[in-house]
Amino acid sequence: MYSMAQNDELNLCKFLLQKYADIINEREQRTIGEIKDLVDGTDLTIQSIVEDTKNENYEQSLRNTYKFVTDEISYVDAELSLNYWMSAREIMEIKTADDEDLSVFLCACMKALGDDKAEVIIAELDNLQTHAFVSTEIEDKFLILDAPQKDEFDKYFGKKTDILSNYTFKGSKIKRFLYRFNSEKYEQFLE
Repeated sequence: MYSMAQNDELNLCKFLLQKYADIINEREQRTIGEIKDLVDGTDLTIQSIVEDTKNENYEQSLRNTYKFVTDEISYVDAELSLNYWMSAREIMEIKTADDEDLSVFLCACMKALGDDKAEVIIAELDNLQTHAFVSTEIEDKFLILDAPQKDEFDKYFGKKTDILSNYTFKGSKIKRFLYRFNSEKYEQFLE
């Protein structure tokens, strides 16, 4: 656990972030085009990673990349009322990210590997929390990769209806999709 001094430092940091949340949120606003650009796969950090994980077979390349992401980057649920977007370089610098940044990072890697079907999905779960993950299709099979859970690659790989009905994050199922996007499209689902 944390020492008393570390806990005090974390409390101070959280207080200051909350105090300046409006300023941070205003500065971090992104247009739909800017959000789509985050997953275009051209970032040099992303290119370097996929160069190291690339294989002649796409599925094996993706397995290698997913393993790299789940091994090297820690997930944190910061529980802050901040909207922010981390760059791939920033993520690799601190080796920590929330679910949205991890999903954007992984989706950008998939795009750099040549996957035009990969997309980030932001879903509302049945516990009313939101959660981000990545989906794609490989040879007529649907795949969800959820780096924060560090699930095995094949856990959510198969028939789309089965995968969507069986998927859970911390025991909560998908209630509905809120957004999905990649470098080519951005779709918001209204109630």
